[in-house]
Amino acid sequence: MKQKKTTQFWHRTPRMQTVWNVLKKISGYAFSILGSAVLLYIAATLFLSRMTIKGQNNKNASVQIYLMKSGVHTDFIVPVRNEIKDWRTEFPLANTGFKDSSSQLLSIGWGDKNFYMNTPTWSDLTFKTAISVPFGIGPSAIHATYYQQLLDDRPIIKLHLTQKQYQNLVHYIEKTLVRNNKGQTKYIQATMPGVVTGNDAYYSAKGRYNLFFTCNSWVNAGLKACQQKACYWTAFAGGIFYQYGK
Repeated sequence: MKQKKTTQFWHRTPRMQTVWNVLKKISGYAFSILGSAVLLYIAATLFLSRMTIKGQNNKNASVQIYLMKSGVHTDFIVPVRNEIKDWRTEFPLANTGFKDSSSQLLSIGWGDKNFYMNTPTWSDLTFKTAISVPFGIGPSAIHATYYQQLLDDRPIIKLHLTQKQYQNLVHYIEKTLVRNNKGQTKYIQATMPGVVTGNDAYYSAKGRYNLFFTCNSWVNAGLKACQQKACYWTAFAGGIFYQYGK
């Protein structure tokens, strides 16, 4: 009677065992380094976001602006127009669905273009987007939204700026915008349903979103530019609002 041969798909030789042990050690080191890096990042964020860069917020100053927190994101809210700047020249109402000329306020935020264009809600977040955004792979965009009044359901901080301070903020935002050879901002056509709501539009921007320069880092840098209280560095909205006791 013939004995059946058994097929062994993988036989661990002493040499292969050595390689396997080395790979286990390397993977262990890699996970340890990754874990340490994550803990260091969190610690740095908590520590540096609580270090205060002092500002000059004069309640008698003539220009009122706001900071608005939307989940993990922070926006500037500025007057649609005043004697210093008419933002409709940068963000034409014609690019919004409603084209509401009665809007008095404009929120301006910065972020990753791919995230903006493909993630109208958190349920739309894909693995590809989640992996690519933190590492500065794609371009960025400005999100400009017109409002008639402040939203009641969002945390808001009111700031009082002098005209010079507001000019500095305007200049900071202007420098972020990408322009064509005519000096005009570059409108981004959103195609995914839900990305725009009728009173907003997106525009090409400079810089790349990453772990060390987020949408909130951009706002924090803008606060420094217009001599307002800010974090030494932050990646999260909570750091900014902590500085103002929110």
